Amino acid sequence: MLRQPDVKPIADGIQDLLVVEVVTDEGIVGIGEVHTSPLIAQAVIQAPLSHVSSRGLREIVLGRDPLQREVLWNDMYRLSAVYGRRGVAIHAISGIDIALWDIAGKVAGMSVAQLLGGDADKSVRAYASILLADTAEGVRVDVRQCLDAGFPAIKLGWGPLGVDLMGCVELVEAARKEAGEGIDIMVDVGFGADVRMAMRFARALEPLGVYFLEEPLSPDNLDGYARLAERSNVAIATGEKETTCHGFRQLMERGRVDIIQPDIARAGGITEVKKIVDMARTYGVTCIPHCWSSDILLSATMHLVSCMPDIPYVEFCTLQTPLRRKVTTSPIDVVDGVVRVPPGKGLGVELDPSTMSKYRIRSETGTQGGGGVRERMNTRDGMQGDAGTRGTGNRRRSRK
Repeated sequence: MLRQPDVKPIADGIQDLLVVEVVTDEGIVGIGEVHTSPLIAQAVIQAPLSHVSSRGLREIVLGRDPLQREVLWNDMYRLSAVYGRRGVAIHAISGIDIALWDIAGKVAGMSVAQLLGGDADKSVRAYASILLADTAEGVRVDVRQCLDAGFPAIKLGWGPLGVDLMGCVELVEAARKEAGEGIDIMVDVGFGADVRMAMRFARALEPLGVYFLEEPLSPDNLDGYARLAERSNVAIATGEKETTCHGFRQLMERGRVDIIQPDIARAGGITEVKKIVDMARTYGVTCIPHCWSSDILLSATMHLVSCMPDIPYVEFCTLQTPLRRKVTTSPIDVVDGVVRVPPGKGLGVELDPSTMSKYRIRSETGTQGGGGVRERMNTRDGMQGDAGTRGTGNRRRSRK
């Protein structure tokens, strides 16, 4: 767990962070990230065996073959079903899954993009994701900074949108005037309004050419999303709080939204979000992953979008907090308005030891066998029989 000393109740999800390391018996280290409440997700990972389908994730994966990502994902889902299936359990599975993909790339000597069959040299236009200022002048200053940095699109979110939704129309107008007609503007409400208010807001945004309106309703209001998407001329986007293919299928079939936004560090990791992306294509729904966190998540997102031929943008959080920009040794930057897939094996990023040391919080809720002990996964031939029991098969060395 990493945590800044001054965490505040603001719309900034990068004040604390849960980083997952998976270490194999041959010393190969995979890294992942969980985008949720770190302490809660850590408990999901460290919890001891309760019964057959109520196990902590750590207990499920230790001693297994890390290259069997699909098998491990299914076992983590199945053997945590009593308390899991959605929400924080899937968030925690996401972080482990990302780390397993990192390991697989390092074992194969390939990037995750190459493992996925994607374009390892792909670049995608980035939209600057910023918090909406309280005044028109503040909005103009923020937009100008994004334009000077070369962003071709800007998303304004949260802030005063939660206080006076219709009063924020003039703030979006200020953004449009400052940006001009050649820059896409997105608006992120960030929490649920009612359908009537959301429709009024969407109609007020139409003359401003807003690219999409994000999360205007509660994530559970699928029927409301269907009504809104049917009547709005502004594209409706949502999905950052949704998990698994099951949740996104409902969102697309019942919610009928125009754009889905799965977060790889929440929705099920690379393994599950790749399926969500493919499913969205069959439904004719655009997918622009949510990506408001550290460069671990941004790297995982870029590797996944390497095999998405039709993705218009990738989200780029502009915050300069330590946990946004300094968790990894080489921060990912926007150059000429685009983000490129990080080169190198696996995810292509490594943890910065100084940041990890400075912001690490040691939980007092650790379970037996937890704490600072690093137990390892078998790189090959890890398990025989049911999950959670160590196998006795012959060991083979992985390629490095």
